[in-house]
Order: sequence, then structure tokens, then C-alpha cells
Amino acid sequence: MAGKPTVDPAYINGAAYLRTVGFVNQAEVARVLDIAMNPDSLFLSYGDGRRTKNASARKLDVDADIKPVVDFLLARGVSVGDVAKTISGHPPVLSYSVPDRLEPFWDYLASLGITNVSAAIIARPSLLGLDVDANLRKIVEYLKYTETPPELIIKYVAESI
Repeated sequence: MAGKPTVDPAYINGAAYLRTVGFVNQAEVARVLDIAMNPDSLFLSYGDGRRTKNASARKLDVDADIKPVVDFLLARGVSVGDVAKTISGHPPVLSYSVPDRLEPFWDYLASLGITNVSAAIIARPSLLGLDVDANLRKIVEYLKYTETPPELIIKYVAESI
């Protein structure tokens, strides 16, 4: 049927919700939702031209997926203003499971001695892309194996890994 193209309700509802948590730029909302919901998003690429995928990208429901992530960030001390900054800095976070990915991640960073995990995440939202069991724990274990001092491990995790 010719006419006005339809927009998936998941995108419409997601956009409406993101505006309630501080997003104002419609293009930014579209970018964030495309990365979070489209595994083949054109927004995901590196400077070297190689593309990557958001393996957890899927159609998101505001109440079942997006709101729990926002509520988790708020409960862990991320301010309302910084929630938008954090999501914008790492849109795939919207597709992460709170109990399976975010809680273990937060707890692991705290166990390393990072006293303010929220501040570390706000400063570097891309940290959220590290999965504790898939890569972060291996990196930290290697640093421990090479006798890297704990305070340096904390610095590396918070600033450069």
C-alpha cells in the first residue's frame, strides 16, 4: 500500500520514554534506538571502516526492557541528567538484562575497589560494553598475573580498558 511509511511502535514508544529521561534531540533518540534495536545498525562502525554488531540488539519494550535499565542506573546513583549521557554514550545498554549483565558488572567493578562505579560509568559509558565473564575478568586476571598493583588495575579499568 502506497502512502506514508509506518514506524514500528517499539521505536515510537521508546522515543517517547527517552524524552522523559532527558533526551531532547530527535536525531540522537533515533540513533540510540537504532543501535539498541537494530543488530545491523549503520551507526555502529569503527574509524577503520570495519563494522561491528550489537549482539544483544532486539526490539525493545519500554516497560520490560528500557525502563528497568533506567531505573537500575538511577538506583545505582546515576543522576537523571547523566542517565541520558550514559545511554547516549553506550546505546546497547538499553538491550542489556539488569540481573544477568548490569548487576554483575556493577558488583564486579565494586569488588575491584572502584569506590564510585557510577562516576566511572558516567565518565566512560563504553565500559558497559565489557562483559564480566566474556572479557573483563580475563583482562583483570591477566593484570593480576603480571603483578600489576591493584590501584593501577582500578585506574586501567576506569580510564583505559
